[in-house]
Amino acid sequence: MRKLIVISTLVIAAAALAGCSSGGGGGGAAGVTGGSEEASGGGSYRGSVVSAGAVTGEGKAVPSPSPSSSGVPEVGPKIVQTASLTLSVRRGHFEDAIDEARTIATGLGGFVVSSSSSQGGFNRLVRGTLVVRVPGSSYADAMKALSALGRVVGRQEAGQDVSQEYVDLKARTRQLEAVESQLLELLERANTVGAALAVQRELSQVQLELEQAKGRLNYLDDQVAFATISLAVHERLLVAKDTGDGGGFGIVDAWSKAATGFLAVIGWMFVALATAAPVILLLALGLLLGRRLRRRFAQA
Repeated sequence: MRKLIVISTLVIAAAALAGCSSGGGGGGAAGVTGGSEEASGGGSYRGSVVSAGAVTGEGKAVPSPSPSSSGVPEVGPKIVQTASLTLSVRRGHFEDAIDEARTIATGLGGFVVSSSSSQGGFNRLVRGTLVVRVPGSSYADAMKALSALGRVVGRQEAGQDVSQEYVDLKARTRQLEAVESQLLELLERANTVGAALAVQRELSQVQLELEQAKGRLNYLDDQVAFATISLAVHERLLVAKDTGDGGGFGIVDAWSKAATGFLAVIGWMFVALATAAPVILLLALGLLLGRRLRRRFAQA
């Protein structure tokens, strides 16, 4: 930004020198700098010197825009709000919770950015995510309403202050617009192809940087105007209800008892085999000896 201010100052000084030269009958060319370098360090624009006399064909000064009277644009706090919310809902209520979340977002003037879901048992959707954006002024209401859709398992919130970047971009945009206006005036007064091309080259670079700054400002405005909330929802597994008489169990208990019973059966089978192994071995040896004795008696 400092270099942009220096460029504007050089333009004014060059115009004054051109006026003095014209008044003295010299009709010489006064140097006018038609470029600028980015204030925020994001661009690579470097201006070249364009002679006012070469552009206009005479020693008259070219008027230049005066710097803005206010040094720094006044803006309020610019906060980008983001949050992630994880909910668990009762079995069979996943799709209802997602539909209600969509209704909450649209009811507050927001919209759905993306959604995804996956199936569990019995080909039912049981878990998924939903990303919504709501107006920043309705952020607190949205979080409260979404949290009421189920049991809150996790919650994260963050706010990024982009006020400084916003102010810098505003000031940079104003300075680039001032340089653009000066270059347009020089382009209108150009009376040779070489002079017009020199000014047009600098003007194109300034306009490119100006569009980039305005694009970033529009992006920040959008991020500040709408908060982003990422909602993750999943169904809870059924758990046993404590009835006091040992009755009633859920899927978790059923799988647990089945696994315990299976391991118990395997254990008893191993114990039975280990106990019967010596007896089986003795019977096998006796059977083998009996066959050999029969064969000997038969041969005799």
